[in-house]
Amino acid sequence: MRIDRSRCVVAHFCLFYAPTVFIPGDGGKPVVSSEYAKDGSVEEGVVPDELYEQVREAERHCPSRAIKVYRE
Repeated sequence: MRIDRSRCVVAHFCLFYAPTVFIPGDGGKPVVSSEYAKDGSVEEGVVPDELYEQVREAERHCPSRAIKVYRE
């Protein structure tokens, strides 16, 4: 999954729906938790199957459509 921080409007729905995956970053914009970050990225990550639906909910509720979830 990926979060485009340049599109983020800081509505924080991602923090509500997937609080273990997304955490507040600089300026209040969310970042991917280091536990799930892909190659140390704050915008791209990999989540286990048990968190997939939470991240999908965050994607569905993001008003700026900054979150994209995909399977590799």
